[in-house]
Amino acid sequence: MKYNLMIGIAFLICLFIFLPTVHADNGTLYKVDAEAIELKNAPAEDAVILSELKKDYKVTIFEESNGWGKTFYNGEQAWIALHHLSAVDDIQTEPENEQSDTEEKQVETAAAAETNTESAVSSVENGQLYRIQAPAVNVRNAPDKNAAVVTQLNHDEKVTIFEDSYGWGKTYYNDEEVWIALYLLDKDNESNGNSDVSEENETIETLETAEDTENDASEAIAEQKNDESEKEDAETKDEKQEVQAEQSSEIPLAGRHFVIDPGHGGKDPGAVGSEAYEKTLALTTAKKLGEQLRHQGASVTFTREDDTYLSLGERVNISNSANPDAFISLHYNASEDQVAHGVETFYKNESESQMLAESVQTSLMSHVHLDNRGTKQADFQVLRENQQTAILIELGFISNSEEQQTIQTDNYQNQAAEGIIAGLEDYFS
Repeated sequence: MKYNLMIGIAFLICLFIFLPTVHADNGTLYKVDAEAIELKNAPAEDAVILSELKKDYKVTIFEESNGWGKTFYNGEQAWIALHHLSAVDDIQTEPENEQSDTEEKQVETAAAAETNTESAVSSVENGQLYRIQAPAVNVRNAPDKNAAVVTQLNHDEKVTIFEDSYGWGKTYYNDEEVWIALYLLDKDNESNGNSDVSEENETIETLETAEDTENDASEAIAEQKNDESEKEDAETKDEKQEVQAEQSSEIPLAGRHFVIDPGHGGKDPGAVGSEAYEKTLALTTAKKLGEQLRHQGASVTFTREDDTYLSLGERVNISNSANPDAFISLHYNASEDQVAHGVETFYKNESESQMLAESVQTSLMSHVHLDNRGTKQADFQVLRENQQTAILIELGFISNSEEQQTIQTDNYQNQAAEGIIAGLEDYFS
Protein backbone atom coordinates (compact mmCIF):
# COMPACT_ATOMS: atom_id res chain seq x y z
CA MET A 1 0.00 0.00 0.00
CA LYS A 2 2.78 2.37 0.98
CA TYR A 3 4.68 1.43 -2.19
CA ASN A 4 1.63 2.16 -4.39
CA LEU A 5 1.12 5.51 -2.65
CA MET A 6 4.72 6.51 -3.36
CA ILE A 7 4.36 5.56 -7.02
CA GLY A 8 1.18 7.65 -7.26
CA ILE A 9 2.87 10.70 -5.73
CA ALA A 10 5.86 10.33 -8.06
CA PHE A 11 3.51 10.12 -11.05
CA LEU A 12 1.70 13.32 -10.06
CA ILE A 13 5.00 15.16 -9.61
CA CYS A 14 6.20 14.09 -13.05
CA LEU A 15 2.87 15.06 -14.57
CA PHE A 16 3.13 18.55 -13.05
CA ILE A 17 6.76 19.02 -14.13
CA PHE A 18 6.23 17.90 -17.70
CA LEU A 19 2.78 19.42 -18.16
CA PRO A 20 2.87 20.99 -21.65
CA THR A 21 2.43 24.70 -22.18
CA VAL A 22 -0.87 25.51 -23.92
CA HIS A 23 -1.02 28.50 -26.26
CA ALA A 24 -4.23 30.39 -27.10
CA ASP A 25 -3.56 32.26 -30.34
CA ASN A 26 -6.59 34.54 -30.06
CA GLY A 27 -6.79 34.60 -26.26
CA THR A 28 -9.52 33.31 -23.96
CA LEU A 29 -11.53 35.68 -21.80
CA TYR A 30 -11.66 34.83 -18.09
CA LYS A 31 -13.39 36.31 -15.04
CA VAL A 32 -11.85 36.60 -11.57
CA ASP A 33 -13.68 34.31 -9.10
CA ALA A 34 -11.75 35.19 -5.94
CA GLU A 35 -12.22 38.41 -3.98
CA ALA A 36 -8.78 39.51 -5.17
CA ILE A 37 -5.86 37.89 -7.03
CA GLU A 38 -2.31 39.01 -7.70
CA LEU A 39 -0.90 39.78 -11.15
CA LYS A 40 2.80 38.73 -11.27
CA ASN A 41 5.73 39.18 -13.62
CA ALA A 42 6.43 35.43 -13.84
CA PRO A 43 4.51 32.15 -13.35
CA ALA A 44 5.68 31.61 -9.78
CA GLU A 45 4.35 32.26 -6.29
CA ASP A 46 7.46 34.23 -5.29
CA ALA A 47 7.45 36.40 -8.45
CA VAL A 48 7.13 40.19 -8.27
CA ILE A 49 3.55 41.45 -7.83
CA LEU A 50 2.58 43.90 -10.58
CA SER A 51 -1.00 44.62 -9.58
CA GLU A 52 -4.14 43.11 -8.08
CA LEU A 53 -7.40 42.18 -9.80
CA LYS A 54 -10.72 42.27 -7.97
CA LYS A 55 -13.64 39.81 -8.15
CA ASP A 56 -15.50 39.75 -11.51
CA TYR A 57 -12.68 41.64 -13.30
CA LYS A 58 -12.25 40.29 -16.86
CA VAL A 59 -8.85 39.39 -18.27
CA THR A 60 -7.68 37.73 -21.52
CA ILE A 61 -5.33 34.73 -21.18
CA PHE A 62 -3.07 33.95 -24.16
CA GLU A 63 -0.96 31.09 -22.80
CA GLU A 64 -1.29 28.50 -20.02
CA SER A 65 1.74 27.02 -18.26
CA ASN A 66 1.74 24.81 -15.14
CA GLY A 67 -1.45 26.29 -13.74
CA TRP A 68 -0.59 29.90 -14.63
CA GLY A 69 -2.13 32.06 -17.37
CA LYS A 70 -0.20 34.70 -19.34
CA THR A 71 -1.75 38.08 -20.14
CA PHE A 72 -0.36 41.61 -20.62
CA TYR A 73 -0.05 44.54 -18.22
CA ASN A 74 1.20 47.96 -19.40
CA GLY A 75 2.53 46.34 -22.57
CA GLU A 76 4.56 43.65 -20.74
CA GLN A 77 3.64 40.02 -20.05
CA ALA A 78 2.07 39.18 -16.69
CA TRP A 79 0.88 35.94 -15.03
CA ILE A 80 -2.18 34.90 -12.99
CA ALA A 81 -2.95 31.66 -11.13
CA LEU A 82 -5.66 30.00 -13.26
CA HIS A 83 -7.48 28.32 -10.35
CA HIS A 84 -8.79 31.78 -9.38
CA LEU A 85 -10.38 32.30 -12.83
CA SER A 86 -13.29 30.94 -14.83
CA ALA A 87 -13.69 31.20 -18.62
CA VAL A 88 -16.43 33.44 -20.04
CA ASP A 89 -17.70 34.22 -23.54
CA ASP A 90 -15.69 36.78 -25.53
CA ILE A 91 -17.06 40.31 -25.24
CA GLN A 92 -16.11 41.79 -28.54
CA THR A 93 -14.95 39.73 -31.49
CA GLU A 94 -13.10 40.98 -34.52
CA PRO A 95 -14.56 40.17 -37.98
CA GLU A 96 -13.34 36.70 -38.96
CA ASN A 97 -12.39 37.77 -42.44
CA GLU A 98 -10.46 40.88 -41.40
CA GLN A 99 -7.10 39.14 -41.15
CA SER A 100 -7.60 37.15 -44.33
CA ASP A 101 -8.57 40.35 -46.23
CA THR A 102 -5.39 42.04 -44.99
CA GLU A 103 -3.26 39.07 -46.02
CA GLU A 104 -4.86 39.06 -49.49
CA LYS A 105 -4.09 42.77 -49.91
CA GLN A 106 -0.48 42.18 -48.87
CA VAL A 107 -0.16 39.34 -51.40
CA GLU A 108 -1.67 41.52 -54.14
CA THR A 109 0.69 44.39 -53.27
CA ALA A 110 3.74 42.10 -53.31
CA ALA A 111 2.68 40.61 -56.65
CA ALA A 112 2.20 44.07 -58.15
CA ALA A 113 5.65 45.14 -56.93
CA GLU A 114 7.32 42.04 -58.41
CA THR A 115 5.75 42.52 -61.84
CA ASN A 116 6.96 46.12 -62.10
CA THR A 117 10.73 45.95 -62.68
CA GLU A 118 11.11 49.52 -63.94
CA SER A 119 12.33 52.46 -61.89
CA ALA A 120 9.66 54.46 -60.01
CA VAL A 121 7.41 55.94 -62.73
CA SER A 122 4.21 57.97 -62.85
CA SER A 123 1.77 55.08 -63.06
CA VAL A 124 -0.99 54.14 -60.63
CA GLU A 125 -1.91 50.75 -62.06
CA ASN A 126 -0.03 48.72 -59.46
CA GLY A 127 0.57 51.29 -56.73
CA GLN A 128 -0.29 54.70 -55.36
CA LEU A 129 1.09 57.80 -57.05
CA TYR A 130 2.69 60.39 -54.74
CA ARG A 131 4.23 63.82 -55.25
CA ILE A 132 7.34 65.02 -53.38
CA GLN A 133 6.29 67.85 -51.05
CA ALA A 134 9.71 68.61 -49.51
CA PRO A 135 12.45 70.55 -51.35
CA ALA A 136 14.50 67.34 -51.65
CA VAL A 137 14.00 63.77 -50.42
CA ASN A 138 16.59 61.04 -49.91
CA VAL A 139 15.80 57.64 -51.43
CA ARG A 140 17.36 54.89 -49.30
CA ASN A 141 18.09 51.19 -49.74
CA ALA A 142 16.12 50.21 -46.60
CA PRO A 143 13.25 51.62 -44.50
CA ASP A 144 15.60 53.29 -42.03
CA LYS A 145 16.80 56.89 -41.73
CA ASN A 146 20.36 55.59 -41.31
CA ALA A 147 20.26 53.43 -44.46
CA ALA A 148 22.42 54.26 -47.47
CA VAL A 149 21.16 57.00 -49.80
CA VAL A 150 20.65 55.66 -53.33
CA THR A 151 19.46 58.84 -55.04
CA GLN A 152 17.50 62.00 -54.35
CA LEU A 153 14.12 63.27 -55.58
CA ASN A 154 13.20 66.95 -55.80
CA HIS A 155 10.08 68.97 -55.02
CA ASP A 156 6.99 68.11 -57.15
CA GLU A 157 8.58 65.02 -58.71
CA LYS A 158 6.27 62.01 -58.76
CA VAL A 159 6.89 58.50 -57.46
CA THR A 160 4.79 55.33 -57.25
CA ILE A 161 4.65 53.63 -53.84
CA PHE A 162 3.89 49.90 -53.81
CA GLU A 163 4.06 49.09 -50.10
CA ASP A 164 3.87 50.89 -46.73
CA SER A 165 5.97 49.80 -43.76
CA TYR A 166 6.10 51.76 -40.49
CA GLY A 167 6.00 55.17 -42.16
CA TRP A 168 8.19 54.22 -45.15
CA GLY A 169 7.07 53.62 -48.73
CA LYS A 170 8.66 51.07 -51.07
CA THR A 171 9.32 51.86 -54.73
CA TYR A 172 11.96 50.83 -57.33
CA TYR A 173 15.13 52.41 -58.71
CA ASN A 174 17.36 50.67 -61.30
CA ASP A 175 15.40 47.44 -60.77
CA GLU A 176 16.15 47.47 -57.02
CA GLU A 177 13.67 48.18 -54.23
CA VAL A 178 14.23 51.48 -52.43
CA TRP A 179 12.44 53.34 -49.63
CA ILE A 180 11.18 56.88 -49.00
CA ALA A 181 9.79 58.43 -45.78
CA LEU A 182 6.05 58.80 -46.46
CA TYR A 183 5.55 61.96 -44.43
CA LEU A 184 7.62 63.81 -47.06
CA LEU A 185 5.11 62.83 -49.78
CA ASP A 186 1.58 63.85 -50.79
CA LYS A 187 -0.86 61.58 -52.60
CA ASP A 188 -1.31 62.63 -56.22
CA ASN A 189 -4.56 61.45 -57.84
CA GLU A 190 -3.80 63.07 -61.20
CA SER A 191 -2.82 60.90 -64.18
CA ASN A 192 -0.97 63.22 -66.57
CA GLY A 193 -0.16 62.11 -70.12
CA ASN A 194 2.53 63.45 -72.47
CA SER A 195 0.21 66.22 -73.67
CA ASP A 196 -0.10 67.48 -70.12
CA VAL A 197 3.67 67.52 -69.78
CA SER A 198 4.01 69.43 -73.04
CA GLU A 199 1.41 71.97 -71.91
CA GLU A 200 3.22 72.34 -68.61
CA ASN A 201 6.57 72.90 -70.36
CA GLU A 202 4.97 75.40 -72.74
CA THR A 203 3.46 77.28 -69.82
CA ILE A 204 6.82 77.34 -68.02
CA GLU A 205 8.52 78.72 -71.15
CA THR A 206 5.85 81.43 -71.49
CA LEU A 207 6.21 82.38 -67.85
CA GLU A 208 10.00 82.49 -68.18
CA THR A 209 9.73 84.79 -71.22
CA ALA A 210 7.31 87.06 -69.39
CA GLU A 211 9.59 87.04 -66.38
CA ASP A 212 12.63 87.99 -68.51
CA THR A 213 10.71 90.90 -70.06
CA GLU A 214 9.55 92.05 -66.66
CA ASN A 215 13.10 91.83 -65.29
CA ASP A 216 14.43 93.94 -68.20
CA ALA A 217 11.81 96.61 -67.54
CA SER A 218 12.53 96.50 -63.83
CA GLU A 219 16.25 97.00 -64.46
CA ALA A 220 15.55 100.03 -66.65
CA ILE A 221 13.31 101.58 -64.03
CA ALA A 222 15.82 100.77 -61.32
CA GLU A 223 18.57 102.65 -63.17
CA GLN A 224 16.36 105.75 -63.33
CA LYS A 225 14.82 105.60 -59.87
CA ASN A 226 17.22 103.67 -57.69
CA ASP A 227 16.28 105.28 -54.39
CA GLU A 228 12.54 104.84 -54.96
CA SER A 229 13.00 101.21 -55.97
CA GLU A 230 14.97 100.39 -52.81
CA LYS A 231 12.22 101.94 -50.68
CA GLU A 232 9.53 99.92 -52.46
CA ASP A 233 11.58 96.70 -52.05
CA ALA A 234 11.85 97.30 -48.32
CA GLU A 235 8.10 97.88 -48.03
CA THR A 236 7.39 94.75 -50.07
CA LYS A 237 9.68 92.68 -47.83
CA ASP A 238 7.93 93.95 -44.70
CA GLU A 239 4.51 93.16 -46.18
CA LYS A 240 5.66 89.65 -47.13
CA GLN A 241 6.92 88.99 -43.60
CA GLU A 242 3.61 90.20 -42.16
CA VAL A 243 1.67 87.89 -44.50
CA GLN A 244 3.90 84.91 -43.57
CA ALA A 245 3.45 85.62 -39.86
CA GLU A 246 -0.31 85.87 -40.33
CA GLN A 247 -0.44 82.58 -42.27
CA SER A 248 1.68 80.89 -39.61
CA SER A 249 -0.68 82.01 -36.87
CA GLU A 250 -3.73 80.90 -38.86
CA ILE A 251 -2.41 77.39 -39.63
CA PRO A 252 0.18 76.61 -36.92
CA LEU A 253 0.26 72.85 -37.70
CA ALA A 254 0.84 73.18 -41.46
CA GLY A 255 3.99 71.28 -42.38
CA ARG A 256 4.28 69.63 -38.95
CA HIS A 257 4.74 65.86 -38.66
CA PHE A 258 3.28 63.71 -35.88
CA VAL A 259 3.57 60.04 -34.94
CA ILE A 260 0.30 58.76 -33.44
CA ASP A 261 0.53 55.59 -31.37
CA PRO A 262 -2.75 53.74 -30.68
CA GLY A 263 -1.93 51.76 -27.51
CA HIS A 264 -1.96 47.93 -27.32
CA GLY A 265 -3.30 45.88 -30.28
CA GLY A 266 -3.42 42.29 -31.51
CA LYS A 267 -2.85 39.80 -28.71
CA ASP A 268 -2.56 42.67 -26.20
CA PRO A 269 -6.12 44.01 -25.68
CA GLY A 270 -5.16 46.49 -22.99
CA ALA A 271 -7.90 47.21 -20.49
CA VAL A 272 -11.02 45.06 -20.86
CA GLY A 273 -14.34 46.72 -20.07
CA SER A 274 -17.79 45.21 -19.95
CA GLU A 275 -18.46 46.29 -23.55
CA ALA A 276 -15.16 47.06 -25.29
CA TYR A 277 -11.40 46.61 -25.41
CA GLU A 278 -8.94 49.45 -24.89
CA LYS A 279 -7.05 48.50 -28.07
CA THR A 280 -10.19 49.11 -30.16
CA LEU A 281 -11.06 52.47 -28.62
CA ALA A 282 -7.45 53.67 -28.91
CA LEU A 283 -7.36 52.82 -32.63
CA THR A 284 -10.69 54.49 -33.53
CA THR A 285 -9.67 57.63 -31.63
CA ALA A 286 -6.23 57.67 -33.29
CA LYS A 287 -7.78 57.54 -36.76
CA LYS A 288 -10.08 60.47 -35.92
CA LEU A 289 -7.10 62.45 -34.62
CA GLY A 290 -5.01 61.63 -37.70
CA GLU A 291 -7.77 62.69 -40.08
CA GLN A 292 -8.24 66.02 -38.30
CA LEU A 293 -4.49 66.68 -38.21
CA ARG A 294 -4.23 66.14 -41.95
CA HIS A 295 -7.06 68.65 -42.46
CA GLN A 296 -4.85 71.12 -40.57
CA GLY A 297 -2.02 70.60 -43.05
CA ALA A 298 0.05 68.25 -40.87
CA SER A 299 1.45 64.87 -41.93
CA VAL A 300 0.83 61.77 -39.81
CA THR A 301 2.57 58.43 -39.24
CA PHE A 302 0.69 55.73 -37.32
CA THR A 303 2.52 53.04 -35.35
CA ARG A 304 -0.39 50.73 -36.24
CA GLU A 305 -3.48 51.18 -38.43
CA ASP A 306 -5.22 47.89 -37.66
CA ASP A 307 -5.49 45.27 -34.90
CA THR A 308 -1.76 44.45 -34.93
CA TYR A 309 0.49 43.68 -31.96
CA LEU A 310 3.60 45.85 -31.66
CA SER A 311 6.13 45.73 -28.86
CA LEU A 312 6.93 48.94 -27.00
CA GLY A 313 10.40 48.91 -28.58
CA GLU A 314 8.94 48.75 -32.09
CA ARG A 315 6.73 51.77 -31.36
CA VAL A 316 9.75 53.75 -30.17
CA ASN A 317 11.76 52.73 -33.24
CA ILE A 318 9.02 53.98 -35.56
CA SER A 319 9.04 57.35 -33.81
CA ASN A 320 12.82 57.69 -33.78
CA SER A 321 13.05 56.69 -37.45
CA ALA A 322 10.32 59.12 -38.54
CA ASN A 323 11.83 62.02 -36.53
CA PRO A 324 8.45 63.80 -35.99
CA ASP A 325 7.69 67.08 -34.27
CA ALA A 326 5.92 65.10 -31.54
CA PHE A 327 4.96 61.53 -30.55
CA ILE A 328 1.42 61.07 -29.16
CA SER A 329 0.42 57.75 -27.57
CA LEU A 330 -3.33 57.25 -26.99
CA HIS A 331 -4.76 55.01 -24.26
CA TYR A 332 -7.84 54.42 -22.16
CA ASN A 333 -7.35 53.85 -18.45
CA ALA A 334 -8.39 51.09 -16.02
CA SER A 335 -8.29 50.74 -12.25
CA GLU A 336 -9.22 48.27 -9.53
CA ASP A 337 -11.24 51.16 -8.11
CA GLN A 338 -14.23 51.08 -10.44
CA VAL A 339 -15.25 54.64 -9.55
CA ALA A 340 -11.89 56.08 -10.74
CA HIS A 341 -12.49 58.51 -13.60
CA GLY A 342 -11.05 61.35 -15.64
CA VAL A 343 -8.37 62.26 -18.19
CA GLU A 344 -4.61 62.57 -17.60
CA THR A 345 -1.51 63.19 -19.70
CA PHE A 346 1.98 61.79 -19.04
CA TYR A 347 5.31 63.13 -20.23
CA LYS A 348 8.96 62.08 -20.07
CA ASN A 349 11.44 63.96 -17.94
CA GLU A 350 12.09 66.82 -20.34
CA SER A 351 10.85 70.40 -20.28
CA GLU A 352 9.54 70.39 -23.87
CA SER A 353 7.49 67.24 -23.33
CA GLN A 354 6.10 68.66 -20.08
CA MET A 355 5.08 71.89 -21.81
CA LEU A 356 3.35 69.93 -24.58
CA ALA A 357 1.57 67.70 -22.05
CA GLU A 358 0.28 70.70 -20.09
CA SER A 359 -0.90 72.44 -23.25
CA VAL A 360 -2.76 69.35 -24.50
CA GLN A 361 -4.25 68.51 -21.08
CA THR A 362 -5.54 72.07 -20.61
CA SER A 363 -7.10 72.08 -24.06
CA LEU A 364 -8.66 68.62 -23.60
CA MET A 365 -10.44 69.82 -20.48
CA SER A 366 -12.18 72.55 -22.46
CA HIS A 367 -13.41 70.05 -25.06
CA VAL A 368 -14.49 66.95 -23.11
CA HIS A 369 -16.69 66.74 -20.03
CA LEU A 370 -14.59 64.42 -17.88
CA ASP A 371 -12.63 65.22 -14.74
CA ASN A 372 -9.13 66.66 -14.95
CA ARG A 373 -6.49 64.32 -13.45
CA GLY A 374 -3.69 66.64 -14.56
CA THR A 375 -0.26 65.98 -16.06
CA LYS A 376 2.35 63.65 -14.59
CA GLN A 377 5.90 62.57 -15.29
CA ALA A 378 6.16 58.82 -16.03
CA ASP A 379 8.91 56.33 -16.87
CA PHE A 380 6.95 54.55 -19.62
CA GLN A 381 9.21 52.96 -22.24
CA VAL A 382 7.53 54.73 -25.18
CA LEU A 383 8.36 58.03 -23.45
CA ARG A 384 11.69 57.18 -21.83
CA GLU A 385 13.41 55.82 -24.96
CA ASN A 386 11.83 58.29 -27.38
CA GLN A 387 14.21 60.82 -28.90
CA GLN A 388 11.32 63.13 -29.76
CA THR A 389 9.00 65.33 -27.73
CA ALA A 390 6.59 62.65 -26.46
CA ILE A 391 3.37 62.41 -24.45
CA LEU A 392 0.97 59.61 -23.46
CA ILE A 393 -2.72 60.46 -22.95
CA GLU A 394 -5.21 58.40 -20.90
CA LEU A 395 -8.59 59.48 -22.30
CA GLY A 396 -10.89 58.07 -19.62
CA PHE A 397 -11.53 54.93 -17.57
CA ILE A 398 -12.86 51.86 -19.34
CA SER A 399 -13.23 50.20 -15.91
CA ASN A 400 -15.80 52.82 -14.87
CA SER A 401 -19.13 51.64 -16.32
CA GLU A 402 -20.56 55.17 -16.59
CA GLU A 403 -17.44 56.65 -18.16
CA GLN A 404 -17.16 53.66 -20.49
CA GLN A 405 -20.53 54.58 -22.01
CA THR A 406 -19.21 58.07 -22.81
CA ILE A 407 -15.78 57.23 -24.20
CA GLN A 408 -17.17 54.66 -26.67
CA THR A 409 -19.12 57.32 -28.59
CA ASP A 410 -17.95 58.98 -31.81
CA ASN A 411 -18.93 62.33 -30.33
CA TYR A 412 -16.55 61.96 -27.38
CA GLN A 413 -13.66 60.70 -29.51
CA ASN A 414 -14.10 63.55 -32.03
CA GLN A 415 -14.14 66.09 -29.18
CA ALA A 416 -11.04 64.51 -27.68
CA ALA A 417 -9.26 64.75 -31.05
CA GLU A 418 -10.27 68.41 -31.35
CA GLY A 419 -8.96 69.06 -27.85
CA ILE A 420 -5.60 67.43 -28.60
CA ILE A 421 -5.24 69.43 -31.83
CA ALA A 422 -6.08 72.71 -30.06
CA GLY A 423 -3.38 71.89 -27.52
CA LEU A 424 -0.87 71.17 -30.29
CA GLU A 425 -1.76 74.43 -32.03
CA ASP A 426 -1.24 76.35 -28.80
CA TYR A 427 2.13 74.66 -28.23
CA PHE A 428 3.47 75.11 -31.77
CA SER A 429 2.10 78.62 -32.42
